[in-house]
Amino acid sequence: MNGFITESASKITDGIGNAVKLFLLYALTTLLTVPIHSFIGRPGMLVYIFLLLALGAFELHRIFVVRTSEPQRAWHGMAAGLYFWQVIRFTAELGNLQLFQMSGMILWLTTLIIVALLWKKMMPLGMRSAMAVLLICWLEKLYQQGFSYLVNWSPFFNFGYSALRYIAGFIGVIALVIIIFRSRELHTRVYSAVTVFGALLFLLLNF
Repeated sequence: MNGFITESASKITDGIGNAVKLFLLYALTTLLTVPIHSFIGRPGMLVYIFLLLALGAFELHRIFVVRTSEPQRAWHGMAAGLYFWQVIRFTAELGNLQLFQMSGMILWLTTLIIVALLWKKMMPLGMRSAMAVLLICWLEKLYQQGFSYLVNWSPFFNFGYSALRYIAGFIGVIALVIIIFRSRELHTRVYSAVTVFGALLFLLLNF
């Protein structure tokens, strides 16, 4: 009975809970840019970016603290990945860097290959969760920017490209089912939580 309760609690906190916390953190760090842009402008955004960078470094450091439990390390990794992504995103937008165009896709694929090669042998769970969050946020941004190219595409490709977001949503539902009914290990819940979070981003493109 105690094992069932412990497992159920882990599914909520390490799976569904982490997905919800990730999305709320993403929403908060994104919405905060509105008043900063409006009242302080570029200098305020620079300060905000450095603050996010410091928070990301702090969360990343927590991954390697000996007394930190494995579920906590996984969450700190997710938070670090999100903070670092927002740093990249806001810096690119502030400096008009081409990280979300075709060149950005090549850079994303390069990063993906490096992470894939280091995934099991070199990266602890916290680092894996950090990179998973960063890469999925980056992919969603690339997908979002891809709509600007749809003007010259045929209606068939336009429809197919638009449908990808709903496919992502369906994958998110599957990940949620896995968390509730099929997850037995921590890493399964962590990766599923990141997948649910990513699905929400794809469904809410303009957020």
